[in-house]
Amino acid sequence: MELKDTFFSLAHNTGISIGEVSNVVGVSPRQLRYWEQKGYIAPLKENSGVRRYNLITVYFIAIIKHNLDEGYTLAAAYERAKDVKVKRKIMSKFFKNEFEELKITDPEKGYGEIEIGDVSDNTGKEYELKAIVDEKGSYYKLIAR
Repeated sequence: MELKDTFFSLAHNTGISIGEVSNVVGVSPRQLRYWEQKGYIAPLKENSGVRRYNLITVYFIAIIKHNLDEGYTLAAAYERAKDVKVKRKIMSKFFKNEFEELKITDPEKGYGEIEIGDVSDNTGKEYELKAIVDEKGSYYKLIAR
């Protein structure tokens, strides 16, 4: 099994009890059951009768809780959490193939460069586009060819 398949399996199949989720995220079991009734979250399918949530759902619950703490209604908090989920999915798909072109420049600080590819402007001039993470922050860099 490939490493990414192992992580995928862990994230989707590792069950955390409703009590543990409640303690860690700060949402009561009653609230979690209510969110289930509304269709916002779903537990893992198990025959034991104990509600367990996978890591993906726990993360989603934490985002909803954060949005509630920011003052959003439950419906708005859920919609914002869905938006984050979709954005992360898109980013994951984009970067899935980019790890081959990832150059670590400072492993201690977590800095690096991602070679995104070649681009050209409307005059036809060619550039190499890189995404940079360093002490300045996260930004893009165009390098003339």
